[in-house]
Amino acid sequence: MIRRIQDESRLLPWAEDPIGLRACAAAAAYGLDGHICQFWLQNEDTLLCRMDDTMMLCAGEHVDWEEIKGFLPLTGARVLLCREEEAEHLQLPVLVSGWVMLRENVNRDPAPFCQAEENPSLRELHALLTQCETESFRAPEFEPFYLDLSHRTRHGEAVSMGLRRGGRLIAAAFCTAKTEMMAILSGVAVLPELRGNGFGSAVVRALQEKLCQPKQCVYRAQSENQAFYEALGFQDAFPFRELSLE
Repeated sequence: MIRRIQDESRLLPWAEDPIGLRACAAAAAYGLDGHICQFWLQNEDTLLCRMDDTMMLCAGEHVDWEEIKGFLPLTGARVLLCREEEAEHLQLPVLVSGWVMLRENVNRDPAPFCQAEENPSLRELHALLTQCETESFRAPEFEPFYLDLSHRTRHGEAVSMGLRRGGRLIAAAFCTAKTEMMAILSGVAVLPELRGNGFGSAVVRALQEKLCQPKQCVYRAQSENQAFYEALGFQDAFPFRELSLE
């Protein structure tokens, strides 16, 4: 049976799961009252969380897939994030395929890697993301991006780091989901004409220096940026899928 979660402590078993921690971080930032996010448990070991139009699924040993299939269309979500093995049970159209990469036992360095700016202007950050658009990456719409990241930053649930050259923001990395033990590196951007100069690695290391979690993870699209993240100490952990619910 699927039931709503009203107590944030019920989310603790997923605080170190790369998908589940996104739900934990959403609850920490927005609460469980249902205005922004909604949370459910099935059979006490399967977690579902809806934020905006995205549903997140962490399936346990006692998952009832038929009930899940019947429940998902009722939530109004458009996209489902889950592991590849879970996606195989649902047989829904795949929008994105990729890998979650994990870095464990993160070592603190005695000095910062670079002179980075903490929490640069979100307008500048969004403009940078827009300039980095490709066929496989599109910057999010400005208003929801701004409202969500500014809210999370004010509540201590997000942090971003930026590098400037001549006053211009040329590179940035940000974290929008973290728990006590794990943080997600949510995005990295470098102006296209300045790539290959080490700015991406430098700003990621600055962010890693800022974060205190012993485990960090990143989502990367299939066949993209593997060498970049491996050079920063990340290793493939498991494949993920984003599925269409429409």
